[in-house]
Amino acid sequence: MKLKKKGFVKYFFSTFKQGRYLLLKYLASAVLMSVIAILANLLGVEELTYLNAFLAVNYFSTMIAFGLSGSMNVFINQNIKSKHSVKRFANMGLQMNFILISIFTIILVCFPQFIMENLAGYLPQDYTFYYIMCAYFFLCGISGYVQDILRELQVYKSQFISDITPLIITVVGFVVLYFSGIYYLNYIAIVYIVSAIVGVVLGIVLLMKNKTYKLNIFSFSKVKFTKKQWLIVLANFAIEFIWEIGYFATATFLLRINDGIFNTYSYLEQVLDIANGFLFAYINVTCIQITRSLGRSRFDDAYKHAKNSIYGALIIWAGYFIISMALIYPIALGANDEYFNLMFLAVPCYGLIHLFRFLTWNFGSYMLRLGGKNKVMVIMECLSTAWLVGICFLVIYLPVNIFLAYFLITVPDIICLPIDFFIFKRKKWMVNINDDPNLLKNKVKCVIFDFDDTLYYGVNWHFWYSMVGCWFNEHFAYMSEQERKALLKKYKCRSRFAAGGGLRLSDEKLCKILIDVEGSATPWLDYRDNLDLDPAEKKGKAIPRAELEKFAKLGKLYIVSNSRLSNIKKSAEFYKIDLNMFEKIYSNEYNSADTSKTRYLKEIMEENNLKPENILMIGDSKAHDIAPAKKLKMNTYRCFHGFTYNDVMD
Repeated sequence: MKLKKKGFVKYFFSTFKQGRYLLLKYLASAVLMSVIAILANLLGVEELTYLNAFLAVNYFSTMIAFGLSGSMNVFINQNIKSKHSVKRFANMGLQMNFILISIFTIILVCFPQFIMENLAGYLPQDYTFYYIMCAYFFLCGISGYVQDILRELQVYKSQFISDITPLIITVVGFVVLYFSGIYYLNYIAIVYIVSAIVGVVLGIVLLMKNKTYKLNIFSFSKVKFTKKQWLIVLANFAIEFIWEIGYFATATFLLRINDGIFNTYSYLEQVLDIANGFLFAYINVTCIQITRSLGRSRFDDAYKHAKNSIYGALIIWAGYFIISMALIYPIALGANDEYFNLMFLAVPCYGLIHLFRFLTWNFGSYMLRLGGKNKVMVIMECLSTAWLVGICFLVIYLPVNIFLAYFLITVPDIICLPIDFFIFKRKKWMVNINDDPNLLKNKVKCVIFDFDDTLYYGVNWHFWYSMVGCWFNEHFAYMSEQERKALLKKYKCRSRFAAGGGLRLSDEKLCKILIDVEGSATPWLDYRDNLDLDPAEKKGKAIPRAELEKFAKLGKLYIVSNSRLSNIKKSAEFYKIDLNMFEKIYSNEYNSADTSKTRYLKEIMEENNLKPENILMIGDSKAHDIAPAKKLKMNTYRCFHGFTYNDVMD
């Protein structure tokens, strides 16, 4: 893989710049969580084990929120240009999250004795704390999802605020309890529940106030998932759940093999967790860039972002390893000789573990979050966790050796890394999952276009209106000026005059007036058709054929216009618009004053046996193009200065 150094350095720092609030969030969270752990122990509550046991249960709420948001983030970022799709997927994920969190909370509430007896080995006389913490569990599941959605919309500052504020409240609450000497467990639960309430309210407010999307999370959204999309949702859950088992199995294995080895591992996990924050911030930004590139079918950009992310992971790991060597030894040396000797051996081993982890996390995030090879990821995660659980039972046959212990927990990553790399190089993970049946491009089977100012645009109609106005004055010269003005007012024509003394009167309005007043628009139509006017005077531009061909892939194309067919053909010839691309052209020959397009839209819908949602109307006039189509509940797009396929689909 070739790399332009200057380009990568710029990319590397710009990525961190984008995710600066995300990075601050990881750093601040690590510090605040450490402070909370210290303060909780300082309180000296006898039931501290009880508290910690229930906080461990809370990992399930995090797992549910992260699993669902991870799925929705793929769909959101691949359809990020469609605000409607973003809202739909975000709301659908929240609804699913709410249902699952509610089910788990109900289970906790209904079986308190069974859960606490088997989990903490402790049966309190008063279950007030337990029920308050059940509410905390529920609120954490909701706030976790909301914060993840903020992150994936790249609203990092809002996520930082909504995530850090509850932690600060928890710290303040614990400090108040410590200095007041109140060590009751129920008061600790109140501190947690207050912080959770603030987190939920703050997250929802920031999400709904987002200027770009303004998500209303209280509105119900129904999304019809494809089979592939359901597999992505289920795979996220499976991997999160299986990974959690593997994480606890690793800790159990190290604890069983030797207390000292376990302590060094835990110590390194806590002290160097800041490096993980750097990596996660970097991966998050690059993965968003990748998913959005895939959503726009820019596969070369996606692959370039992916390669740069891998290089970035190596740089972060190098810094991670250097910091551990520089900082861990002095800290460990101050403890005791035995601990220092173990740390001397542990740091290089731990550094190598994270070399494999950093790379597998990168590869895994592409395949997991981008919806490419989820089945492979689930299988590999199952095998990895099975290995970690297995060595827990084999520990009695193993010697106490730090190199052996670290090697055994790294075996899954060592095996998975080349498999990940092979899949990455084959680019199968770049499969575009943008096949949501609710997307416009997947619903539309027929596209209807207006003609003037739609299939060609940018026309200066001043010249034409002046000519129409002059003809009107000449034709109705027998009327007084006051009578002509009254006639124009009746048909809601603009009364101001154009340059040259001609009224600003449209061709269509003039036809209506003639039909109603004289019974026929023939005088004007004959005069207009016999004019030898060069269309170049209109100075317009046509929609490129390449763009129309993209629409043709969706289904049949039609033209429904209030212009005469002769005029359509004349303009099409000048602007080089191929009328053979269109199934049929509906024009107005002005046999009556009715210029409504509703009858033609209904005819097209009935002829093709289509539902309104399968038809797209594109036009410039709100009254003549958009309103009739909307009344029939068709999809609409109003153009002002031309359009492209992507403009309409987004």
